[in-house]
Amino acid sequence: MSEDNVEGNVPETSANGEAEKLLDSLRSLRERLSEAKVSGDELGEAHALGEIGMVLWETGQRMQAIVSTKSSLSKFRAQSDLKGEAKQLSRLGTMLYERGQLGRPLEYFNSSLSIYETIGDRSGQANVMLNIGRIYESQGDWSRALYMLTEAMLMHREIGAKRQEAIDMRCIAVVLRQHGSRHQALSVLFSAAEMLKSAGADKELVKTQRLIDEMSDADEKVH
Repeated sequence: MSEDNVEGNVPETSANGEAEKLLDSLRSLRERLSEAKVSGDELGEAHALGEIGMVLWETGQRMQAIVSTKSSLSKFRAQSDLKGEAKQLSRLGTMLYERGQLGRPLEYFNSSLSIYETIGDRSGQANVMLNIGRIYESQGDWSRALYMLTEAMLMHREIGAKRQEAIDMRCIAVVLRQHGSRHQALSVLFSAAEMLKSAGADKELVKTQRLIDEMSDADEKVH
């Protein structure tokens, strides 16, 4: 699910360059989709539609992105491709969440999680649990949020996904702060920052450091 953009003010030339890359990618994916249709490659169509949905989302064409992703989901289901189905369910959950919905995204995420558990995809499970935790946080359900985020963190740790584990920790810290445990939240954030630094995840480190600064400033104002 989306997080704050850490890029700051992107130079116009850089922004234009990114837009061109996305448009080129969209053209290429649509060509791939056409080729898959001509050759009768149903799975190829499903994959292309899913990727088109992601690029459309990045270019701000949100409704078209959702339509393309739903088409991808239908094709993966028709081909009994469980991993593809789980991925598109998760993407739909993320898209609808970012459009301000809560109930429907949770249904999509739970369906996706169930499939990932069935096929034994630990990475998929952990990523979906992180998103479910964020929805519970948005609903103010701190205990469920902490449970899901902690489960995601432990699973990412188990599979050696250090960067994702640190991101989970940052989300846990946000819930702890909202629950009133600011000092514990800061402790978790410092640990997450160290992990991100060692993993070379500079963008995520910037986000985490910014959160540390915000919480530290809030502490100073309180005292």
